[in-house]
Amino acid sequence: MQTRTPRRCVLTLAFLTIAILAAPLGAQAKAKVITPPHPSDSAARTTTASRPPASAASPSAVTPAPPARPVIPQSAVLDSIRETVFRNLLERDRAGFATLASAFCLSLAADDFKKASTPDRVDPPEPMVRRLATPRTPARRASTCTFAPNGAAARPVPGRSLLYTVGAIDLSSPDRAEAAAGYNYDGYSAGGYTFTVERADSGWVVKQWRMEWTGKPSTP
Repeated sequence: MQTRTPRRCVLTLAFLTIAILAAPLGAQAKAKVITPPHPSDSAARTTTASRPPASAASPSAVTPAPPARPVIPQSAVLDSIRETVFRNLLERDRAGFATLASAFCLSLAADDFKKASTPDRVDPPEPMVRRLATPRTPARRASTCTFAPNGAAARPVPGRSLLYTVGAIDLSSPDRAEAAAGYNYDGYSAGGYTFTVERADSGWVVKQWRMEWTGKPSTP
């Protein structure tokens, strides 16, 4: 005798089988897939986030630019005129402080010395300084001199550094020129000159000079 499975049982088993197979597929269809970022994208984001904005940079981290040095024209003729004016200042004691000075300091500038000022200065060439130095006036470069702070009324007048500076040179012709110069006796006294020099067989010579101003300035 053959036993038959009831039709209702067969249908029930079929529905259960379909439900079991469809459940994982439905869960997989509803799952959200997250794609990890590429390594290059992650590194770029990290670098950008860790870099401070430009406005947040510390002011102390910015290196200040060095001060601009004065532009001093250079040539053999100009140096010859400068040496002539320096020698006249040293030998003739135009400032009147040679017997009191403890040091004779030489410098170059671009100033015309028509009025009181504190111009930017540079040292003359070392060979020129050596030619100008004598036992009576042991000249040296201004950068090697020490100038005391101004304002001390009790400071003695003797023993200060005497600074001579040759400034702008107007070479009006090949054989004639005007050269500006100035002196500063360590803040005690200062003045400006204009020298007229002419070329001779022996070289440049001072034909005349005039004082432009004199007074008591600040420390050089």
